[in-house]
Amino acid sequence: MSGWTKVHDKEKFGIALYNYNARLPQQMSLLLGDALYIREKCGEWYLGYTLRDRTKKGVFPKSHIHIKPSITVNRNYETVVPNESPIVLEITGVLREWAAIWKQLYVRGSPEFEQVRFLMNEVISCRTHIMSGTVPMDELKQVKQKITARIDEGNLLLGLDLVVRDEQGDVLDPEDASTISLYRAHQDAADRLHKVKSSDNRSSQTSIARFSHSLFVSPKNFVCANAKSDCELLLSLYDASEGRFFTENYWIKWEGIGRERETLKDYRAVFTDLGNSDLNREKVVLVCQVIRIGNMDYKDKDSEKNEKRRDKQNIRRPFGVAVMDITDIILGKVESDEEKHHFLPFVYCSDREFLDTVIRKVIAAKELNHKGQGLWTSLKLLSGDFKQAREEHPHLISSNASIVRKMGFPEVILPGDVRNDVYLTLLQGEFSKGNKTSDKNVEVTVCVCNHEGQVLQNVISTDSSRELANEYRSVVYYHEDKPRWNETFRVAVPIEDFYSAHLRFTFKHRSSSEVKDKAERPYAISFVHLMQENGTTLLDGNHELLVYKIEHKKPVDSLQYLALPCTKLELEQAGMQYGSQMALSSKHSAGLSFTSKDLFTITTTVCSTKLTQNVDLLGLLKWRANPEILKRNLASLSKVDGEEIVKFLQDTLDALFNILMHNSDSDIYDNLVFDALVFVIGLISDRKYQHFKPVLAAYITENFSATLAYNKLMVVLKHYVENLNERQNLDFLLKVMKSLEFIFKFIVRSRVLFAALNNGKGQGPFQDMLASLFSSIGAMMLYTQDSMLTVQGAAMKFLPTVVPDVLLVFGAEDLSRLLVELVENVPEERLKQQKMMCISDIVHSDLFRIPECRAILLPMITTQLQNLLEVRHALEICAKILGDVLEFIYAKDIGSTHEDISHLMLRLLRPVIQTVIRLDRSDPLTACFVAVLVSFLHQMDEYHYNQYISHFATITDLLDFLMEILLVFKDLLQKKVFPNDWNEMILLQNSVILKALRHFSHTIRDMFSNPFKEQVWSNFFHCAISFLTQDSLQLENFSQNKRHKIISRYKDMRRETGFEIRAMWFNLGTNKIQFVPCMVGRILEMTLIPEANLREATIDIFFDMMQCEFYSEVSASTNDKQKEYKGNFSEFEYEMITQLDALVEGGRGDPDYRNLFYSIMFKCCAEHSVMREQGVRFVKLVTRLMQLLLEYRTIINEENKENKMSCTVQLLEFYNEINRKEMYIRYLHKLCDLHLDCENYTEAAFALQLHAQLLRWTDEKLSRVLMHDHYKHANTHWNLKDRLYFDIIDYCKKGKMWENAIARCKELVDHHENVTLNYQEIAKYMRMMAEQYESILTQIRPEPEYFRVAYYGKGFPSFLQNQVFVYRGKEYERLSDFIARIQNQWPSAQLMSRLSPPEPEICDSTGQYLQINHVDPIYVEKPKFAGKQINEQILRYYKVNEVQKFTFSRPVKKGEGEEKNEFASLWTEKTVLVTAYPLPGILQWFPVTSTSSHEVTPLENAIETMETTNGKLKQLIKQHTHDMNQPVNPLSMMLNGIVDAAVMGGIRNYEEAFFTEDYLETHADDADRVHRLKDLIALQIPLLEAGIEIHEAKITDNMMPLHQKMETCFDELRHHVEQNYGKKPRMGKFRHYKTLPMRLKKISAGSLASLDNLSDTSSLSHLGSMTEMSAAIGKSPGTILGGNVFVKSGTPGKNSTSKSPNKKGGTMSAPNKKSRESISSLVNTRRDSQVSTSSNSQSEWYALPIESEHSPSREKSSTPDRSTIIELKEELKPRRPLRPDSEKRNSAHISSHLKQLHRISQVSTSSTGSLDRSTPSSGDFSDEPPPLPQKQSLADYSNILDNSMLLGPRASMPTHSNRVKDKPPPPLPEAEDLPPTPPKKPTRPALKEPPSPPRESHDAGDDGTAV
Repeated sequence: MSGWTKVHDKEKFGIALYNYNARLPQQMSLLLGDALYIREKCGEWYLGYTLRDRTKKGVFPKSHIHIKPSITVNRNYETVVPNESPIVLEITGVLREWAAIWKQLYVRGSPEFEQVRFLMNEVISCRTHIMSGTVPMDELKQVKQKITARIDEGNLLLGLDLVVRDEQGDVLDPEDASTISLYRAHQDAADRLHKVKSSDNRSSQTSIARFSHSLFVSPKNFVCANAKSDCELLLSLYDASEGRFFTENYWIKWEGIGRERETLKDYRAVFTDLGNSDLNREKVVLVCQVIRIGNMDYKDKDSEKNEKRRDKQNIRRPFGVAVMDITDIILGKVESDEEKHHFLPFVYCSDREFLDTVIRKVIAAKELNHKGQGLWTSLKLLSGDFKQAREEHPHLISSNASIVRKMGFPEVILPGDVRNDVYLTLLQGEFSKGNKTSDKNVEVTVCVCNHEGQVLQNVISTDSSRELANEYRSVVYYHEDKPRWNETFRVAVPIEDFYSAHLRFTFKHRSSSEVKDKAERPYAISFVHLMQENGTTLLDGNHELLVYKIEHKKPVDSLQYLALPCTKLELEQAGMQYGSQMALSSKHSAGLSFTSKDLFTITTTVCSTKLTQNVDLLGLLKWRANPEILKRNLASLSKVDGEEIVKFLQDTLDALFNILMHNSDSDIYDNLVFDALVFVIGLISDRKYQHFKPVLAAYITENFSATLAYNKLMVVLKHYVENLNERQNLDFLLKVMKSLEFIFKFIVRSRVLFAALNNGKGQGPFQDMLASLFSSIGAMMLYTQDSMLTVQGAAMKFLPTVVPDVLLVFGAEDLSRLLVELVENVPEERLKQQKMMCISDIVHSDLFRIPECRAILLPMITTQLQNLLEVRHALEICAKILGDVLEFIYAKDIGSTHEDISHLMLRLLRPVIQTVIRLDRSDPLTACFVAVLVSFLHQMDEYHYNQYISHFATITDLLDFLMEILLVFKDLLQKKVFPNDWNEMILLQNSVILKALRHFSHTIRDMFSNPFKEQVWSNFFHCAISFLTQDSLQLENFSQNKRHKIISRYKDMRRETGFEIRAMWFNLGTNKIQFVPCMVGRILEMTLIPEANLREATIDIFFDMMQCEFYSEVSASTNDKQKEYKGNFSEFEYEMITQLDALVEGGRGDPDYRNLFYSIMFKCCAEHSVMREQGVRFVKLVTRLMQLLLEYRTIINEENKENKMSCTVQLLEFYNEINRKEMYIRYLHKLCDLHLDCENYTEAAFALQLHAQLLRWTDEKLSRVLMHDHYKHANTHWNLKDRLYFDIIDYCKKGKMWENAIARCKELVDHHENVTLNYQEIAKYMRMMAEQYESILTQIRPEPEYFRVAYYGKGFPSFLQNQVFVYRGKEYERLSDFIARIQNQWPSAQLMSRLSPPEPEICDSTGQYLQINHVDPIYVEKPKFAGKQINEQILRYYKVNEVQKFTFSRPVKKGEGEEKNEFASLWTEKTVLVTAYPLPGILQWFPVTSTSSHEVTPLENAIETMETTNGKLKQLIKQHTHDMNQPVNPLSMMLNGIVDAAVMGGIRNYEEAFFTEDYLETHADDADRVHRLKDLIALQIPLLEAGIEIHEAKITDNMMPLHQKMETCFDELRHHVEQNYGKKPRMGKFRHYKTLPMRLKKISAGSLASLDNLSDTSSLSHLGSMTEMSAAIGKSPGTILGGNVFVKSGTPGKNSTSKSPNKKGGTMSAPNKKSRESISSLVNTRRDSQVSTSSNSQSEWYALPIESEHSPSREKSSTPDRSTIIELKEELKPRRPLRPDSEKRNSAHISSHLKQLHRISQVSTSSTGSLDRSTPSSGDFSDEPPPLPQKQSLADYSNILDNSMLLGPRASMPTHSNRVKDKPPPPLPEAEDLPPTPPKKPTRPALKEPPSPPRESHDAGDDGTAV
């Protein structure tokens, strides 16, 4: 195989035809459709890269590639593109870019996904159409426009860059366009997109007629129940205000019911020629007149007969109208759509109503009872005339669409619009009865006849959709002598027949009888001539026609009537009065008779471009026939209507110039002809006739032939200009100035024709005269009268328009001088705007293309611009002219522009810069002037830069300029004037700024280094770094396609700028120290840019800065040769840390930068002999800070607020470590805000307390480093500390940390007592302290739980990896809730099921592993509490707060055999954790700093359990002694569990395990411990005795059976214990409660019987199960009655132990559990009065020690080791959170779910046992118990008197007791009408009983895993 060779240019581009998966590292995978750039080939393989990832190169097979023809473009590097049309290349690139974004939209579920898909499909379809190669050129242009519109729409939708295009629609190449043209292309593109967006994505329109509109109408269905005959539907537009139709009719034939939908589906019409005046009519109505065609009478009964007669009698009868107001539609207020159907309600017309009357009535009516009958149609307003509307909406306007024209000419008359129409309206008539008994049914028939009486064929158009007809028949009204038709139709007579034609009207009676109707003949006739005797057409307006009766009903064609008068006006002009009997000559009136009783009225409107109605115009055109009235005709021309003149434009101009040339009396006719010519030119300039300008220009070029007219025209024009005083009418002179363009066209054309005929004769005199004329106009500019302003302004506006024509006969340079003179003659303070507009026109003239003319014009232009820029006047036109000039001289075909640029630069660059400075960035003109400034700099080369720099007179002027331009650059970079999507414009601006910075850097180095000018150097650095760090240059944020475009055209401008900055820095020399540390932040900002080469080149600047400060001279010795250096770089370090914090938090920097910074800086510092130690320390410090900041930035954007807090604490600890107080305080308050967001008020208070610790109680002024924005108004130490303490106290109160609040109050009181002596403040804080003290003793404060969390694996953030933390739980948060919360934070983490240390593989893996368990705080007694009896409410705080040590246990298996008694092998490993800080603190968790473990023997476990049980029993007795209202339930459960061996297993478990001889022999060292256990068993008897006495005193009668059973069991237990372990002294006599009065509840006998029938064993077993369920979900026990669970609030966090069955007794036992009692032990009463025991009786037993001094602050369970085993082996298994009590109250009966509850108890005990394992050793209960979570709502039985409350909503539950065999339902209380009485101070009890061994199936392995 041959080696790799480069491919030919034709093979460099390919497309992947198949997918290809790489098999070797050097290969590259391909996806179908990948575009590939191929560089080399070898055999069957190619080497290259895909265009979607240019950084990855690889090998791929040739067989998978299709080679496409391509071209190679070399700019900054080689680029290969397919050899396809630009539009196809653009589509390909756009689709690739859209596809990537489209996928992201799909992933996010964005609603824009479907929109983009639609656009992509449409673009792909168009691309396929283009690629087919079969598209004609005209269609290709349309497809191209459609594609570009869709691309722009998609880019706008996706927020991509604006695409700028040239006039052909191709993408504009910035390299081929000037700056100004590029800027204007952006403006056009933005406007185009704005139109697309505002027009709801309508297709772009290439041209929109401004003054013409069309209305598309498409009828869909006509519904009319009574129309059985054929009908005509006539649709037209009606002006309701004027009461007339203004359009022709659109005719539809409707053939009756059943066929309407099929008939109307293809009807489409376009009402065209609608002008703005039509759209602005007050009320426009679409009217549909319905005309019935058939018999005179309409009878439904004879439908079949009528059907046969329909074709025989075609009388047009009025049937009804349908009307709709469309004013809002044509005004655009209501959107019109062809898919939306509009309804026109139909109203019938009665026999005696006229259609016109019905129309007016319906329009005026507010409501119509149309009964669902009407016309359905779609409407859409279209822009433009019919031709344009058809081009833009071909799907609407098909070939069969009818054109409905407006009556009359449109607002804009087109030159080719040839018409010769007469619109005739039949208004009304008056007819006598004659010989009829009733009024006639008159039908009018209209036809057009010639002078011979012959009817002209096909000249009448009744509507736009049918062919021309010979006649028109009117509607017939039944028996009406004064009919009003108001019917309009069009008469189109050929011009050759028009002169001799007349309209003939015949009147005929239509009979209801078909037979009679056939015999009827016309009975009268009227007529009117179309032409008048004077040669004009019939005048527009109403005409009252004479009616001649036809005698004997002779044939009409035989009548001779043309010699008769036809109108009433004509009759009166003949001298006869209308109404008198007129004698008709027999010659002309044979068969006719005139009567004044009949009259017929019509209206005509002539719409002709061939005939005129104006006598004056006709007289001018035929001036030779009547020369005596020529003067009058010329003067009257201005009174002729414009429509008449434009119709005869050429004839009129020919007549005028013939008069001018053939009349020798110049004094009379020259001025009149000139005036008439000015009038005609002014008329053509009018908007309505502006389309005739090309006609006038064509006439001048092709038809004009007056060779001598130029002389007369110039003479008259000069005369008018120079003789203003003689001619006072300045208005006419204004018209002359407006007509200059065409006047000069006539002058120049006349001179050219004359010169052609005479070989150029008279050229000199002509030029002199022309120059004199221009001079006269220029002299006119010198006038200062205000009356001349309009004339002078018009002269400057229209004079530049003559330049193209004048250049044909006059020298360009001479003309330039004349124009300069004219402009300069205008006073400076006058007509500034008009003057600049004149200059703008001159710039756009042909003169400016000539270099010699530019040399004459530019000084004048720059002077005028400079003057206006300095005074900030007419800035918009100045910007436009500057842009035009710069764009013009950018062209390549106008000769040399080098000197032009120099002239413009020297005169206008500085004014433009100053204008940019002064303009506000929100001003739209700012972007224009910035574009001008960029254009200036873009066109300047090195010569121009040097020329401009050297033109300054002094060095100070140069310095001012550099300072100014650098500040402008910086401002432009920081406050962008161009929108963000103007990417090409922004990049061009950047490239120009970079070019300028390079030139200016050399100037600064050369001219401002010695003497050194710090400010200009500083401005350069700041400007250059702002340029480098701007968003538009950060290539890594762009798509690969965009990045490639930028680099290929401009390279990476950041790198070049960075090298320039580096060079400038190292050219500073000894002046560097002046920029340290002020430039540290900006240099750091530059180095953080993610560009590898830039970073490598600039990071060492930091080391140079360090050296500058290190060796900076601080003081000079007396010996000049010795210098003292600073020896550190503390200022640099300070600034570096400050800026690094801000920049990294703002998103700059990455791990790569951290590593690169460390490697470069460490190397530099390590190699430096003097700075080595300090430098290395600094580098490590900064690298560590970067690591912390990067972690913080990563976490801060996540939702996990706990991680945010951890990172925040790491940072504030770092800043505290380096003594950066201001940063430390900043992050303290960030931490506080995070806590407040989470409502962690305690931690927020501790965070603020750290800030307060930095302050003193003095009036010392506060330094800046100690301030914070939250306390802006605090200015002294004391003031700020006082405000901080106020917030701390408030947060402590919210967090129930009253002790901490008291400590802060004490500090404040001490300060005010000893310093301020402000007693008012002292009183305030003393009251506050009193509230806190009272809150400690009375308010509920939930005790927090603590949890150990270990994070194993490298998948966690670095600050968590393989770390162990202790968490402080939230209020009432149990282990299951806590685990769920942690797992929600780390959803991908795996929960470990063992507490043993993980394997190394887990710690080093990339996964996430969690190990979570409950831990108990270890209480360390406060010295101030030693030897004192402290209220338990006080102690409870310190037992769970201000703790730093925690403990937990896990089981350890000893030996191989299995013990019969599990208590004998219950070994545990007890672990003690020490956290970094006490909890609570500034976090709810702290890392564990040390861990220690030791093993606990089974005997030690038993001793600890007994100590805990005795202590808890003693505490219960103490609580009941203090408060007789304490609920008895917990005491009942605990006593019953201890004394009843059947329930708890008793002490037999311990006896079998530890008191045997075998155990004592094998464990001789445990003899003392065995004795201690026996002693604890014996000490329990006096406690039980006291507890039973209290129980007896507090129970009710219904609980007596349970109490008696307990007494029996206690007697047996006491006997056994005293016999075996000795008798302990009684704890004192307990005063019997029953000696005091109490209120008992009444219990029915049935209830007591039910209680007696309950099995003791089953009841107690059930109690144990319910207790375990209550403990499992972390709630205190409640009472149960009939399936209802009533929960009494108790102290949270009281733990319970596991239960196990007693194998001997076969019953379920629940040792040391809070249980829910059966009904026999639940109901207790509330006493009427409280009984207080004497302090002596309390002290008799309370003072005795319980011997639990070494137990932790939270007591261990009765079987601490065993319960711990259960807790640790199960709690780490992920389980679904247990249901709350509220969901468990639906049981039909307690014992029916005994087994289920037993299982729940076991699971919950094992899974959440760590939550309920231990309780405080004493004082667990306050006077008021804390509330349970909201989901527990019912109170304890012991506090309820109303039995209805006991029943609750489930009082009927005992009906389900059949599920429990042999067990009667529990008793119900009787008194249901007693209201519940709330407890005075209830407590939340928690009892622990002696343990029983766990079930064998729950034996634990040595690692804590459940077996």
